[in-house]
Amino acid sequence: MNKSLLKMWSTMKPNPMRLIMLFLFLLIVSPLAAQEAVPLSTSGVDVEITASDGKTLYGSYFSAEGDAKAVILLHELYTNRSSWTPLVQPLLDAGFKVLAVDLRGYGKTKGKINWKTAQQDTVVWADWLKAQPGVQSVETVGSSMGANLALNGCAAISGCLGAVALSPGLNYFGVSTTDAVQAGFPALIVYADRDTYPKDDVPQMKVLGGDHIELLVYTGRTHGVGLFKDHEELAGTIVNWLAGR
Repeated sequence: MNKSLLKMWSTMKPNPMRLIMLFLFLLIVSPLAAQEAVPLSTSGVDVEITASDGKTLYGSYFSAEGDAKAVILLHELYTNRSSWTPLVQPLLDAGFKVLAVDLRGYGKTKGKINWKTAQQDTVVWADWLKAQPGVQSVETVGSSMGANLALNGCAAISGCLGAVALSPGLNYFGVSTTDAVQAGFPALIVYADRDTYPKDDVPQMKVLGGDHIELLVYTGRTHGVGLFKDHEELAGTIVNWLAGR
């Protein structure tokens, strides 16, 4: 509850009617606050799987009935699966099935960060996703560190149709994307032209990947999922690109 409101109520003399009004106010405000805390969407189903080393991994799966393409969302550092809120609904509206996951060390997955093993986790998630009813194919989308995982994941996932990478780098925390961008699968790389690492790395990635790599370049320093806030059309652009694979 707002501190100023609490102060206001505390300075008032006791009054039965005021107490009743305060009680009714709390009944209204509390559900709203709880609703705002729900990650992503209440339509998602919580999922947990076991990684190759026995670690329990957690995610949210959004799926309507019928056959459709599926997308794995891999978040950036210091966030969790809920950071994909700007993209989940546009994907669902376009008919995609969506799996947003918490990386090691983050969200409900928690534990120690291990980027080498996190790359294996992407493949394990893809295997789980392929086994779900109606999943026709798999694509990956990632932001920052998750972008490197998305590129490497698509290179390692059999039948991956393509990857979208927001603000990737050639090497984040020992996760190199050099081999992935040369693997030949379609990739859309989105970044800002003055963002610290992508501004130098992405042009090199384009040289390595050639025609398989498409670039969407914005002006500024915004990094990763922050680009959704600055560019309202970005979610639709990504959805259309994925739909075209």
